[in-house]
Amino acid sequence: RINVQRVRELELDYMPPSRILDIGCGAGYFLYICKTLGHDVLGLDMDNFPMFRELTQMLKVPRVIARIDAFQPLPKLDRKFDVITAHLICFNAHKSDKLWGPAEWDFFLNDVASHLNPAGRVWLELNREYDGSYYSPELAAFFRDRGAELHGYRVVFNRGTLVPVATASVASTNHRRGADVPRQQPQAHVR
Repeated sequence: RINVQRVRELELDYMPPSRILDIGCGAGYFLYICKTLGHDVLGLDMDNFPMFRELTQMLKVPRVIARIDAFQPLPKLDRKFDVITAHLICFNAHKSDKLWGPAEWDFFLNDVASHLNPAGRVWLELNREYDGSYYSPELAAFFRDRGAELHGYRVVFNRGTLVPVATASVASTNHRRGADVPRQQPQAHVR
C-alpha cells in the first residue's frame, strides 16, 4: 500500500514511460509497480538480506549491488534517470554519531545530479533521528540552497531544480562560509 501511495505522490501512474532509479530498493516492490506501469527501472541496494534478493529476482526487478557511503560515488550506471528515489534512507549514517551533514550530502547530491537527466527529479525520504527531527536547521537550509522543497521527512528536487554540479559547488562553498546564497526557484509543475 505504501508503495502505491509513493507512485501516486510522484505521479508516476500518469507519467509517460520514464527511467527510474531507486536507491535502497529493498525487496523491489516500489520498482515492480513502476515497471508494471511501463517504466524502465533499476534498483540499487546492498545484498545483506536473502529475502530481498529472492523477491527482486521473483519480481524481475533489475538491481545493482552497491553500498552508499559518505564521499563515495554511486557505481557506474549505463543510463541517466528521469526520477531518482530513496525511501527510508539509512545510508546517511542514520541514528549514529556519524550522521551526514551538508558536506556529505553535497557530495552525494553532486553525484546523483550526474546520473539525472536535465529535467529529472529526486525524491528522498529521511528517517527520524533520536531527537525526533529528520534534519538539523543547518541541513534544512543546505537542502533549500540546493533547490529542494522540504515536506516533513521528504526532500524533493522537482523537475530540473537539482542545482548542477558546478553551481552546487559554488553554492555549498558560499553556504559553508555563511554567505547569503539566493535560492533557486522551482519551475512550475506541468501535468
